[in-house]
Amino acid sequence: MKQKTKINTKYDILTPNGWENFEGIIFNHNVNKKSKKITLIDNKSVTATLDHKFFSNDKEVLVKNLKTNDKLEIKNGEEISIKNIEDIILVDTYEIINSDSHTILVNNIKSHQCDELAFLRPSLAREFWTSISMTLSTGGKCFVTSTPNHCDDMFAEIWNGANKVLDEFGNSRPDGLGVNGFKAITAGWNEHPDRDEKWAEEQREKIGEERFAREVLCEFVSFEETLINPFKLNELKGIEPIEKQGQVRWYAKPTIGNTYLVSLDPSLGTGGDPAAIQVFEARTNRQMAEWTHNKTTIENQVQLLKEITTYLVSITKNPTDIYWSVENNTIGEAILVAIRNVGEENIPGIFLSEPVKLGNARKFRKGFNTTGQNKLAACAKFKMLIEMDKMKIFSKKLISELRTFVALGNSYQAKVGETDDLVMAALLIVRMQEVLKNYIPDLDDIRSLESSENMIPLPFMMSINYN
Repeated sequence: MKQKTKINTKYDILTPNGWENFEGIIFNHNVNKKSKKITLIDNKSVTATLDHKFFSNDKEVLVKNLKTNDKLEIKNGEEISIKNIEDIILVDTYEIINSDSHTILVNNIKSHQCDELAFLRPSLAREFWTSISMTLSTGGKCFVTSTPNHCDDMFAEIWNGANKVLDEFGNSRPDGLGVNGFKAITAGWNEHPDRDEKWAEEQREKIGEERFAREVLCEFVSFEETLINPFKLNELKGIEPIEKQGQVRWYAKPTIGNTYLVSLDPSLGTGGDPAAIQVFEARTNRQMAEWTHNKTTIENQVQLLKEITTYLVSITKNPTDIYWSVENNTIGEAILVAIRNVGEENIPGIFLSEPVKLGNARKFRKGFNTTGQNKLAACAKFKMLIEMDKMKIFSKKLISELRTFVALGNSYQAKVGETDDLVMAALLIVRMQEVLKNYIPDLDDIRSLESSENMIPLPFMMSINYN
């Protein structure tokens, strides 16, 4: 099959609303598609592929579902009956792209036109988007509608940009728009008054799980394995913080008598990868607060950590109920120097470190060192906690990072162009829990997670080294 596109710059097309502009025509050569020739009682006819849509009783209807004596809508809103339907094969097909009203008249029959951006040839979709963007930059408006297709096509790029509604600190933008100026809106299948669970189950049986997820649940088809099950990710919505202290977002108020964990995944603070802080309640595995930024200096990251632990101690009245730690590899030495400069004793709470391995006492450094092995173990525990609802996360920014936290080799990390610092700070919380469960016997919720029957295995991964 060969596909060619002709961009329209000077012609209009006849629609139910009169003559309108349209973007162009797609010519599909040698497709040999099953089609139907539909003849009306006035002897006018039209030929279309099985999945093309006409209109009947103000509703869209697929060509493959039409029957003799059915009525089709024509010009001026009138309807006319079908006299005959003939099965044929169309060698070549033509598709009109983006008329202003998305409908056209074909031999006076009202017809839907092809306008789903996610299902256009990628180069064509990008070409159209480039030309449209020039108009939008001068104040134009645009509605982009489509069911999802692949997670890396043009529509997915626009959709993802529209869903990035958080600023550099992870706070919601006041206008509610995404970074690309679009607002994301989803129309769920169950919003239709004639569709219920029975209808959904019938569709699932007809078209299969993958197409049902895309066509009905509006999920993007991804060829990358996310750490968290995609269906679980779709359940995670996030909430707005109940309060902010500076740029620290608090999702719940700390209370006296509880134990809290504070983790810092540091960064250079020079505009590259962000630093991130997570705060969790130990007994409930409930996210309490978080912070992230990519231009905060290492010294100020430590200062912010101190402010958070100071606030927690002011509530709990007991410094031994607060545990904090940092990741100490990559730029870890710089963060440890900054802690020493502030004075570990001046940061309320207990500085938690991973246990010293036998025979490695000389290599001991405070905090937690991340290796491929312990990162994968933390990922497995974190996955189990989230998917079994034993860890509650409320941050929209963290959930957003989890959607792009994917398998790579024998580990997990952010997709190219995305960040995973909030995820890494959450994984550090999990590792802190693993250490604490050996020293605080009354943390029953943490200890109960050790049951092997509850563990959800990660997808199988194998690495081979050749000498």
